[in-house]
Amino acid sequence: MAVPLSIIFSWFEKGDIPTDYQFQQTFSSFRHVDEKIKMYDVTGLNESLQNTLSTTTFTNHLEDESAHNLVLAKLNASNLSAANVDEWKEKLKINLAATIDGSGETGNVYTKEQIAEIVNMFQAKDDEMLEHIEKINQILASDDVNLDDLQKIVDYIKENREQIELLKEAIIRGSSDDKINLVGSYSNWGAITYQNQFNNLVYDKIKNIEDVTNSEKIQHEERVRGDSVIKHDLDTLSFVIDAYDTVTMFTIPLKVRRIDTKNIEVLFDSIPPNMIQLTIKKI
Repeated sequence: MAVPLSIIFSWFEKGDIPTDYQFQQTFSSFRHVDEKIKMYDVTGLNESLQNTLSTTTFTNHLEDESAHNLVLAKLNASNLSAANVDEWKEKLKINLAATIDGSGETGNVYTKEQIAEIVNMFQAKDDEMLEHIEKINQILASDDVNLDDLQKIVDYIKENREQIELLKEAIIRGSSDDKINLVGSYSNWGAITYQNQFNNLVYDKIKNIEDVTNSEKIQHEERVRGDSVIKHDLDTLSFVIDAYDTVTMFTIPLKVRRIDTKNIEVLFDSIPPNMIQLTIKKI
């Protein structure tokens, strides 16, 4: 039987000489490291075991697909709502991914089959146009002298198809005018090859004439292709400025910094594809 600690301590106070019996009782009151503790010697162990889950209950919970249905997604995602799906897409950064029609939902891109239908439609229109062109060519190949001028136009179109396509692109899509070759020769104005060079030269000549005729300037015009420092000589910090694309004719947003009464700096959000016309009016 174990001896209480208070008695053991009293055997080993200062000046005491413990007996062999007291040593035996002291060491017998503690468990040796090689001595295994039996389950019934652990206070409260049986009661604690009574409060644990049975193997059957744990297994049933583990296999229950709806055990955490409100907080965990199933492997097949069957318990996710539309809002849950959108949140997952946002978190995974796939909310802007391309999708096709399906499951009652409309996608944001065409399927291969839909693209094939569109291509076939264009092909049919192209074949129809080729038939009309062939008929026109047959007419133009006749000996009717009244069609000579029309034949010249057709020949010109064939010879200059690339330049015509560039002009169409410039009008429809706002293509840059620095790809369009000049038809005429302007050697007395220097080495100019493209439409944008010709436009700039004509603009500068007209501007110089206007500058000479206007003794008191209230307006300054200039063309730029990007961020620029402009000398306007209006001698004011109060003015309004208008900017537009000379090809598409759309107004272009820009930032203006007043350097002094005769100079400004214009900044664009991005490099414009075409020449930009600026008009500065003194207020």
